Amino acid sequence: MSRLRKRVLVSLAVLSVLCAGFYYFYFVSTEAAVRHAEAFLFSRATVTRLGEQGQYRHFFITNRGSETTDGPVDQRFSTERVEDLSYGHFDISIEPSLGLGMMLNPTDWFQNEEIQLDDVVDLGQSAFIEGLRDAVDRSPGRSLLLIVHGFRERFPSALRKTAFIGSVLDIDTPVLVFDWPGNQGSSLRGYRAARAVAEASGPDLARVLQLIIREIKPDRLALVGNSMGGQVIVDAFGYLYAQEDLADPEVELHSVILTAPDIDRADFDAQFRDEIRALSRQLIVYVSSNDRALLVSRLINRGPRVGESSLSPDMMDEAEMIADMIRTDGDIVTLIDVTPINRTRNFHNFSLETPEFFDDLFLRLTSAQSPTNRRIYAVQTPEGETYWVLTRGR
Repeated sequence: MSRLRKRVLVSLAVLSVLCAGFYYFYFVSTEAAVRHAEAFLFSRATVTRLGEQGQYRHFFITNRGSETTDGPVDQRFSTERVEDLSYGHFDISIEPSLGLGMMLNPTDWFQNEEIQLDDVVDLGQSAFIEGLRDAVDRSPGRSLLLIVHGFRERFPSALRKTAFIGSVLDIDTPVLVFDWPGNQGSSLRGYRAARAVAEASGPDLARVLQLIIREIKPDRLALVGNSMGGQVIVDAFGYLYAQEDLADPEVELHSVILTAPDIDRADFDAQFRDEIRALSRQLIVYVSSNDRALLVSRLINRGPRVGESSLSPDMMDEAEMIADMIRTDGDIVTLIDVTPINRTRNFHNFSLETPEFFDDLFLRLTSAQSPTNRRIYAVQTPEGETYWVLTRGR
């Protein structure tokens, strides 16, 4: 056999392998990924599902000023905080390709164009209570998930992200968002204005919780706050704790979850832990050492943030601060460090873009399994306290 013929045969063999690989990755594996994505999403969330496939209904309460009741969604409400709360529900359509994005591009899989707002309906308080109570009654555990978003969210994006979180978690429970006017601008001045609005919105969220406790009465209530939304929750708990009839409510929050909380560590004091103990069964805080947004916040506010952590051995002072947060409260406070899986764009949006986070949160909301059953490991601080580290699971 001539050398030329051997080279031709070898070239053809290599070409065949490359073609087979191309066919597998672009046809077979992609088709399997699509099937996996379609099966992964939205199979359990029956209580929020509407008649059409891919359509869901969620609820909102906002303390934004009302601009118009029949205009475009982005013109319905202003950036001004008002005393009167507005109520409603919103219908949303979600494309099956949303799940495919999580599998193929885990660093940037949240796409707004795959989540469409179909309808936003303003409701009076009585009609809102009736609609939300009916949804809670139809849920398997008479449960409710309440979400508080963070800094710089507009009304439409708050609704989209609420639907996104509820759908990816895929928990069969109604979802309610408390939307506060955090979009005060992207500048330093806007950030400080948003923080002032967040603190002023605490009593408004407290009124929402009062409404839920007295009128909806779910058997299982979970509260999730992201970034500066954690500040709203802290101030809401301070307000509720001061009310004698609510300091030990009949409807106890099952879980309070803070993700990348932009809260001063000084606010995370003994009083707040007393408030958590009185109002909730557990507080779960997801923290990260590479969160760039919280690093900027630390500089602006001249103090460490609750959402910061450190896995570095040369930063044991940070570990000591973590130990202070959970010391004597290990039965109700759980800290989870997501640094190993935090690979998002600015390392602040892991609660929207990281599959491992959703896996862990789903298990914590739906089961009583020990954390050792998950892809996490324990870290001992110099004082002997333990906190958990979430590792990559995909």
